[in-house]
Amino acid sequence: MDRVGALMNDIASWSRAELDALMKRLKDQAVDRPREISNPLRTAKKPVNAVCPDCGSRAVKGHGKYRGRHRYKCLACSRTFNELSRTALSGVHDPAIMRDFAAQMAGGGVSLRRSAKDFGIALSTAFNWRHKVLKGYSVNPSRKLKGIAEADETFFLYSEKGCKTISPKRKSRKRGGSATKRGISDDQVPVILGCDRQGEMVIGVAGRGRISLQDINRVLGDRIDANAIFCTDSHSGFRVFAKASGIKYRPVNISKGQRVIRKIYHIQHANSAHTRLKGWMGRFNGVSTKYLDNYMQWFGLMEETKPLDGREKKFVERSVTQRHRN
Repeated sequence: MDRVGALMNDIASWSRAELDALMKRLKDQAVDRPREISNPLRTAKKPVNAVCPDCGSRAVKGHGKYRGRHRYKCLACSRTFNELSRTALSGVHDPAIMRDFAAQMAGGGVSLRRSAKDFGIALSTAFNWRHKVLKGYSVNPSRKLKGIAEADETFFLYSEKGCKTISPKRKSRKRGGSATKRGISDDQVPVILGCDRQGEMVIGVAGRGRISLQDINRVLGDRIDANAIFCTDSHSGFRVFAKASGIKYRPVNISKGQRVIRKIYHIQHANSAHTRLKGWMGRFNGVSTKYLDNYMQWFGLMEETKPLDGREKKFVERSVTQRHRN
């Protein structure tokens, strides 16, 4: 007979007072025994180089512990933080589950209802977690498009999905509807995508309607190397941007049937990425415009973490554990 069974037989004849005394002794022993922390995200080990996520100062001092994590106080800005501050895991009760949630997103994403069911969380929590993972993330800004860089825009319908009241300037639209005006108008939201032949990508929402030089600057900015050759369609905004940035410019006049120049200058990689983007976005049955940029960064992160082998680990490391920017 095992030890637990033998013990149960032994105490079966004990009095209530004896059982209460045993329970008190066991409770006292549990309190005195240090609790083991098996979750690596809740380790109490002090990081060697703590950096303030608000001002970037390394002048910090210990500020106690909370839930098994060291806290710090910045001597420069007087703010307190821990190793998870300003990351997607900040404020999450069970970081291990959220890491698994992010790993599921690395596969391309499923519906929020499916995620909520898979992880045993509320639908609202699944929504918040999805945007915590994506909020503040962008494709690594320190890396630039080099060599032959391509850029082009694509469009999504303006959407106020999820809003209880929509703008009085337009009527409600059924799912899968079309723009009320012909051509490019405020009913459409442009997304600028830039890429190079090495697989680097820059992507972002650019206002509404036709793109302007300011829109191009906001998305591409200084993300194109000075020695790159910039290929786009004949949009005048790209030409002005290239001239102001001091980079070589090779436009392709698609409207006149010109698709390739000298067999190397074209925007087919950007257009191919547009096709993948539109196909991937179809699974979400429409996305509110105010969240559209988050989904663009999600797509950019999946493209950046190719190949598929090891994508989940890289996706989680980039989207969950890195600190968000101000």
